[in-house]
Amino acid sequence: MKNPKSTIVAALILAALSFFIVYCTHSHAEDGHTHAHDGTAHTHDHGAGTHTHGHGGDGHTHPNADGSPAFRYLAMNGEFRMNPNDSLTENDPRNPSRLVLKTSEDKGSLSRMAFYAHDDMEQKLAECGYQYIGSRPDPHYFPEQSKTSIWDVFQKVEDYDGDCAAFKYVLSRSPHGDPIHMHLRYGDDVEALLAMSNDEKDNQFNPWWSTYCDIERTTSCD
Repeated sequence: MKNPKSTIVAALILAALSFFIVYCTHSHAEDGHTHAHDGTAHTHDHGAGTHTHGHGGDGHTHPNADGSPAFRYLAMNGEFRMNPNDSLTENDPRNPSRLVLKTSEDKGSLSRMAFYAHDDMEQKLAECGYQYIGSRPDPHYFPEQSKTSIWDVFQKVEDYDGDCAAFKYVLSRSPHGDPIHMHLRYGDDVEALLAMSNDEKDNQFNPWWSTYCDIERTTSCD
């Protein structure tokens, strides 16, 4: 016949082991994490409010603390004009006089860009659809002179209006700074466009550093 005391002790030990295993497996009570990586959302509580993430394979982003997009190219929205009183931009015939840009975080969406003639802000040259394909450091300024001199690279995938052939690739130092401004290059060879930063200065507006300001701005933004 079994000893009742031994049975009780064994039951208590078994209960304690079960509690310990469950606690170690599922509890992070001090930092408040609960994870499920099966494609469903999970919630984090980091002491400063609760937020939910979905890890279903489609990714997620958080805006910066100032409310700007997590990725600078997602700020490619609005209308821009050549930098007023900047002769290197205004006199370079390569530069469109006006840009109309539309982009979003919507899955599968394209960035839409319209380019207007250098000497006529109402004459549309082309309107094209682009997909962002990555970012590249500027070969002249990065990293010795600037760790933020980064070009966003877009590849044309759709022709909406006009002649998009000249705008196969667009390189943008996407909107940044205060006052807000951006830089733009376009062409059919990404490597050649990047290499222009190392061109010697000449009377043909090289290196190519066109600057664009908000469409309403009447004074320099750079």
